[in-house]
Amino acid sequence: MIAVPAGDPYASLTPADRALLKPQVERWIRDEVHHDWSDMWEIQDQTPAFKNELILGRRNAPDLDREQYVQAMRETIGVGYPEIKAFTVREIRGEGGAFRMIGCGKLQREVWKQTSITEVKARIENGKVIFGLPELTPDVCKL
Repeated sequence: MIAVPAGDPYASLTPADRALLKPQVERWIRDEVHHDWSDMWEIQDQTPAFKNELILGRRNAPDLDREQYVQAMRETIGVGYPEIKAFTVREIRGEGGAFRMIGCGKLQREVWKQTSITEVKARIENGKVIFGLPELTPDVCKL
């Protein structure tokens, strides 16, 4: 079991970054846990690397519209890519103009289940917070 700092996960951020990130992090968690892919489309990274991960092998795919994104998420999350059943933010760190959200995630894919430290990168683009895909670690944690 790995130790993750307790307390205010936003403590290392400036007040302005905290004010911008906190509601968007809460939105990301809500969208992930409740599978609100239509809302997630607005805050999810749409880079070629993300699309290649989501739509296997189409690195040069054009941007997904909302309907295509929702369909891809419905077909992928929980089957080919782990579903986040619960997530608690433990720490958010600034990283050279971006942020790394570290938390404890309850994850599931088919019959596989794991509760482990999960990391998500986020960046601010045109005043909006954009989230990358969760990165799973083998480090066990408790929610």
